[in-house]
Amino acid sequence: MTGRRTVKNWIRDHGSALHTLDFEAPLDDLEPLRDIVGGARVVALGESSHHIREFYQVRHRILRFLVERCGFQVYALEAPFTQGQILEEWVRGGAGTVEQVAETGIAMSLGRCGQMYEVLTWIRQRNEKPDGPSLRCAGTDLPGAFGSPLPALEALAGYLSRACPGALPALETAVSVTRGFHDPVTMRAFARYQELGPGERDTLTSALSELTAAMRRLTFVQRSRGHGTEHQTALWHLRGAWYLDQLHRATAAGESFEVASTFRDIYMAESVLRLLDGSGDRVVLAAHNWHIQRTPADEDGDRRLLPAGAHLAAALGDDYRAIAVTSGHGRTTTVGEPTPERPEGTWYDAPLPPPTGHSIEAAFPTDALWTLADLRAARSRVEDAAAFQTSRMADYFLNMPVFDAFDAIAHVSHTTGTDYVTRR
Repeated sequence: MTGRRTVKNWIRDHGSALHTLDFEAPLDDLEPLRDIVGGARVVALGESSHHIREFYQVRHRILRFLVERCGFQVYALEAPFTQGQILEEWVRGGAGTVEQVAETGIAMSLGRCGQMYEVLTWIRQRNEKPDGPSLRCAGTDLPGAFGSPLPALEALAGYLSRACPGALPALETAVSVTRGFHDPVTMRAFARYQELGPGERDTLTSALSELTAAMRRLTFVQRSRGHGTEHQTALWHLRGAWYLDQLHRATAAGESFEVASTFRDIYMAESVLRLLDGSGDRVVLAAHNWHIQRTPADEDGDRRLLPAGAHLAAALGDDYRAIAVTSGHGRTTTVGEPTPERPEGTWYDAPLPPPTGHSIEAAFPTDALWTLADLRAARSRVEDAAAFQTSRMADYFLNMPVFDAFDAIAHVSHTTGTDYVTRR
């Protein structure tokens, strides 16, 4: 023995035991976050499974701390950039109910729970105060959460008719092909794309390329005319459509879905970097642990598996922090077959397998409601960090170098599904 500590002992002695998940509770117990976050411009908050009540609560308490105590100005979600525009409008006083906005602006039903309604309502109420700084809310993901590019293409039409009418025929071509496989349900859209002939696929890709070239030509002119923000937003809709087309083409060419879907991750990362560009803003990104990890998800030696967090870490270095959220015991969720009521798939309640010896969850105590541990501080002070090579992913464990992948872990002792989850 060298006198250095084990991870389990270090977390016991230096982790922050937290005893409330109440969104409105005082924030003093979260002060250890200051050392974890430092001066980073982007802090990513993860979750090991979607639709877990306590994960929403942990992330939203941390979000509130980062906004109120650290001055963060943007909440970026694992939600489509195009449809997510409605979130930005609503938190600034737009029409509709919070339930309608969460359903429309956040894909795959991830907004359909009381905890999401609570945080969106809090952002809106905060923005209504005349003397306080505003908080933006933005989607970062591909159109329709990677089903079909049709929503992004339709969002372009009004702007093109004013700024670049000569590109409308290319847009009409792209829309025509896309309507042939569009479906609001992601996997049905994927299946229908596979039925397109090579000529139709090439026609869509060519039209998107033509649209991009036409829009790029106008960038500086539109900026000089005072339309720079609108132009860049239109280009971002188009960029999402292009990445999604590349994702579809890759799967049709035989690339595995896991690798092809990382076109989604580069778009998510670029969307976050776009929020930083030219501003002094600081961004909180909420996405799955897989998406926020700093390291390549190098399964089977395929280094093309680059999550959004790997891109952000490469681009921002120490200005990026990744905080995974995971759990020890209780329940998790899995996605089952679509039903007429839930065409994107049904979220089912499932038991959590117990932590394994080499999963990071095994190092955490369970006598506190949740525990926050700073892995950056622990790295040089523990002797067995390299032994922890797995972490939870829904109801199984995923291989990853935990101490390299994340800067901190928020560990919930016991989890349950949201009210949207179906109990078998």
